[in-house]
Amino acid sequence: MPQRPETQPSSKTLLAPSDTGPRNIGLGGGGLQPEMPGTGAVPVAPGPADPGSNPLYGSQWHFGLIGDIASVWADYSGAGISVGVYDDGVEAGHEDLSGNYDAAKELGTVDAVPNGSGDGHGTSVSGIIAGTDNSLGGVGVAYGASLTGVDYLNDAFTLSYAEYLDVLGEMARFDVTNNSWGSMPSFAEYTDIGEPTQQAGLERAALEGAVATGRGGLGTIITKAAGNYANDGAAEDLGVYGNAHGDGLNNLHEIITVAATGSTGYVTSYSNFGHALLIAAPAASVTTDRSGAAGYSGGAYTTGFGGTSAATPVVSGVVALMLEANPDLHWTDVQNILAASAAQTGSAYGTASSGYERSAWGANGAETWNGGGMSYSASYGYGMIDAFAAVRMAEIWIRIHPETGDKLVSRSAATTNGVSIADQAVTEISVTLDDDRMIIDHLYVTVDYQHSWDSDLTLSLITPDGAEIILKHQEGYGAYSEDWTYGIASLRGMSDGGTWTLRVTDSVAQDSGLLRGVTLDFEGREIGQGDRVVTFTDDFLVLAGAEPERRSIDLSPADKHWINAVAVSGATEVILGAQSASLGVDGTHWATMNTAMHAVATGDGDDTIRVDEEDRLLTADRHWLYGGRGDDVITGGTESDHIEGGAGNDTIQDGGRIEGGSPERANDSLFGGSGDDVIQAVWNAWGVLIHGGDGNDTLEGGHTIAGGNGDDVISGARFATGDAGFDTIHGTEWSDQLNGGANADDLYGGSGDDSLYGELGTDHLHGGQDDDMLWGNASNDYLYGESGDDLLFGGTEQDRVYGGGGSDTLHGEGGFDRLEGGSGDDFLFGGQQADNLFGEAGNDSLEGGQGLDRLFGGAGADTLNGGTTGDGLFGGSGDDILHSGSGDDRIFGGQGNDLVQSGAGDDTIYANAGFDTILSNTGNDQIYGGFNADTFLFSGAFGDDTIRDFDADNSLEKIQFVTSSPISDFADLMANHASQLGSDVVIQDGHGNSITLSGISLASLDESDFAWA
Repeated sequence: MPQRPETQPSSKTLLAPSDTGPRNIGLGGGGLQPEMPGTGAVPVAPGPADPGSNPLYGSQWHFGLIGDIASVWADYSGAGISVGVYDDGVEAGHEDLSGNYDAAKELGTVDAVPNGSGDGHGTSVSGIIAGTDNSLGGVGVAYGASLTGVDYLNDAFTLSYAEYLDVLGEMARFDVTNNSWGSMPSFAEYTDIGEPTQQAGLERAALEGAVATGRGGLGTIITKAAGNYANDGAAEDLGVYGNAHGDGLNNLHEIITVAATGSTGYVTSYSNFGHALLIAAPAASVTTDRSGAAGYSGGAYTTGFGGTSAATPVVSGVVALMLEANPDLHWTDVQNILAASAAQTGSAYGTASSGYERSAWGANGAETWNGGGMSYSASYGYGMIDAFAAVRMAEIWIRIHPETGDKLVSRSAATTNGVSIADQAVTEISVTLDDDRMIIDHLYVTVDYQHSWDSDLTLSLITPDGAEIILKHQEGYGAYSEDWTYGIASLRGMSDGGTWTLRVTDSVAQDSGLLRGVTLDFEGREIGQGDRVVTFTDDFLVLAGAEPERRSIDLSPADKHWINAVAVSGATEVILGAQSASLGVDGTHWATMNTAMHAVATGDGDDTIRVDEEDRLLTADRHWLYGGRGDDVITGGTESDHIEGGAGNDTIQDGGRIEGGSPERANDSLFGGSGDDVIQAVWNAWGVLIHGGDGNDTLEGGHTIAGGNGDDVISGARFATGDAGFDTIHGTEWSDQLNGGANADDLYGGSGDDSLYGELGTDHLHGGQDDDMLWGNASNDYLYGESGDDLLFGGTEQDRVYGGGGSDTLHGEGGFDRLEGGSGDDFLFGGQQADNLFGEAGNDSLEGGQGLDRLFGGAGADTLNGGTTGDGLFGGSGDDILHSGSGDDRIFGGQGNDLVQSGAGDDTIYANAGFDTILSNTGNDQIYGGFNADTFLFSGAFGDDTIRDFDADNSLEKIQFVTSSPISDFADLMANHASQLGSDVVIQDGHGNSITLSGISLASLDESDFAWA
């Protein structure tokens, strides 16, 4: 059966020693802090969605230590991220936890319920992670994340070994697991992760399996408390001094080991130390508690929680926020982000240690973090967790580090040449790696030795640059003859090549031993092609004050060096030159990079990024420029740049826009992001893509523009889409494709043969010069072809379509449309519904289509076709051709010599002025010839027609029959087909068709009134 993680050797709560609580962590008012000299005020907590609604929120002092959490909460709450709390159970029905509790993820082998009245630890941990923002109690760091309890500390240790290890393997079902527990750091063999058959070795295999499969292979994120054995007299009597390396699982690469600080940011007296630490966090004391007498305080909340148990869930909550911001992060990405974004805390960099700090701050052998090595402390790891900086880095990380953790590589080296450990002397054994193969993330150092009195010795690792990492300092009790695997987290960013030395210092007389060997197992990332990332945080000025050489950064030339300044809160200015780059913040110069930098990402300030004007034309390098939040000004180079403004009202110019740029060289991608942006590129630059994003943007130039959400003004691109919003789009002098997208848009084609698409909304489309195509599509649109021979389609609703100059083709399509051809010989087709068609000037062709249409030919010789229903046709001036179609139509020839043809319906025809020809087809038509002499032509089955104004005295006005008519000639007409019926003459052809001449006497007719042809 596995051994349960040990508590303190006295009657202390698991990982919550006696020097925690209101009296000692700052909640009591004016007392001294045991973790630092002097006094310190409790930080004021910022606010989540509605901080005033959570009554304990103002007392949650830990929020004031972890960066600008309020800005993070504006975007993220941990929603969608699952956190497994491996502890002593969780009170799922707690009023401040139930809203986020996910019972569906509970394990089948162990339950989630606390066993007894003393099991309140997991409930308190849970409130720090994800207490609900619900107007009750306090609020969690990731108040939107889901929680699931796993009773690991009680139930798991009653299982068989196989079942117990399965419980650890089940961490894969969660995105994050919180482990606020640990073993006494006594270097007991069963807790050594380097022993595969011992308990910790088996646990290591289970945890590595969970990480390998969790989150779809990206890895479950495991946080763990460093432990609370520092400065513990009872533990020291056993040779245990709080070295985190002595608790084997703390050394595991896959685990984030967390130290604890008090309210002033200084390490607490109890927090374990060592180079296994990754990060520190405040030991949050105000949190949820088991309800009633089962908890610590007798109520539903406690103000006395603490220990590294309370610091670890702060980190778990921040990780949940990071994963919501970027769910594609690999588990190694999360660790590297936490290390790179951590803030200085406790004693200032460059000063002596104080309080309970084990050593002063130092820096490792990396070269590109704040101008040099990454700062590290054996008490804090890389520093205080900074939620703001970590989330901002998480957002951009995959773009900066596209290789992520799937490129994790390993390398091993060892020596087994035994060396005697001389009494009161220094003994060393070295391993040399001839080349650099990786950037280190983690190093396992396995030391095999025996000595008759272990506490005489100090074991340390000397890095290739001469830095000393203390692994174990005069610890233990009695003789020792084992090996132990130390996990070193403090070497991130360093390369692996060089000579690594294991040093053993014997400081006490009489005893001796043997250093049998050392094994180094490196894990990290391939160095690649020399591309490096230079990272800056708000701690730069403090670091550079102690080490001025950080202001000048030397890098070998490479294809894509990055400047990562997303964690900088001020207004950043970055200038990129052909041979160098500079960075300043808030008007103060920070650093110079002495080689060309090709990619930049800045933070929340109003930033300026530009390729230097003098160097713009000297380099053909591509740039990747990311502005982040804030109102940024970004100017690219003359080549293929990728620019993103991010949130805020940004101004972006591609370098081709400046003097010397050309469309042929440009191949840029420019993205405004949210906010009201101004983006300018070379007009009609082939390969230049502009996307405005959210906000009311002004976008100019390029080849392809997408406006995004918001009311955008777009010009100068060959292909432009307004997307959502009320957009205004102007084309170029070339042939453009413009698409308004959703909502009411104004599109102007300008010169060139353009294609304009209104899409959704009441759009106004202006073709401009040359031969354009316009599609209104949905909603009530206004289409203006203007000059040129245009093709216009109104779309589905009530459109107004104006052809303008040129010979245009207009389609109303669906809806009640108005079509005006304008000047030129136009074709107008009404389509569905009742339309009004105006040919206006020119020889036009009008077709009503379906619906009750009105067709007006206007000036010129027009052709009008009525369509399928009762239409009105108005020829206007000119010699027109009018076809009534199949409905009951009313036809007005107007001026000119018109040809009017009735259709299948019962039509009413007014030929009006001119020498008109009226052709009667089927249907019973009423015909008015109007002024001048008209010709009435009848053939086939023409129905029962009436001519209302036939002039028998006008020898030029005639009724004409085709030669195949049943009426063969005038004699046959008068003898067999014509008769007087009252005041009218009725002519019947004998086949069911008739012609009535109103007000005409039979005697007034003569042969000149008729014709056969």
